[in-house]
Amino acid sequence: MALPSFPQAMAMTAVQLSIVFVPIAIYGAVKRDKEIFRVSAMTLALVFMQAAVLFTVSFGWFKTLQFNWLQKFFVFISAIFLCKPLGVTAKECGFLLPSSPKACLFALAIGLVYAGIDFAGIEEHSVPTLEAVLFQLSMPGLQEEPFYRGLLLSIWDKQFGRPVKVLGVDFGIGCLVTTAIFTIGHLVMLDDNWTLIVNPNILEWINFVVFCLVMCWLRYKFESVWPCVLAHNFDNGFVRLLSWFVATHRSN
Repeated sequence: MALPSFPQAMAMTAVQLSIVFVPIAIYGAVKRDKEIFRVSAMTLALVFMQAAVLFTVSFGWFKTLQFNWLQKFFVFISAIFLCKPLGVTAKECGFLLPSSPKACLFALAIGLVYAGIDFAGIEEHSVPTLEAVLFQLSMPGLQEEPFYRGLLLSIWDKQFGRPVKVLGVDFGIGCLVTTAIFTIGHLVMLDDNWTLIVNPNILEWINFVVFCLVMCWLRYKFESVWPCVLAHNFDNGFVRLLSWFVATHRSN
């Protein structure tokens, strides 16, 4: 699917963020909490920056590719290098290696379960291109996890803490905010006619919300974003491999 134009993408991002942050702004005004506005402003700037990078027209050899490899890599690098200027450390963002070797096993198991769920929801299977398989096995998690479950999550958690314990880990408001941004960013769109399209499938909404909560749990549990990258990419990539297997065997 072709990427939207830059103006359309920025307008779409503005709509998505309005859905998330208007209620937060109202809450902040009622509570007279200046820190909510400060952290919200940082988050808005970062998400718009991400959109500006992701939907910028590529150049040179990269323009011949089906997917935006270069742009996603730039977002990943930006998340890594912006943590210190924004007042959070690499450790707080989870950019260090996981605290336990079991992290990879948990990540692969979670990725496998989610791949099965996502695969079951596909009605028609087509043969993905080699680029599609390689892209899904590497880039989505590499871009989205350090940005959402790394940088953004740590900014909110450092300011507001992690007061709620669930399944052995402490959760904070950052989990809720990043889950809302991530979910709405995937399920609320503007089409080519600039018409707002909201995914009507409630199961898709539940799927994205639960996925985000599980990624936050994984990130908190092992104090690292890299298990999330592994689980995310394994989910995306394995679904494409399964689709390739089904489609090619049906054609035979």
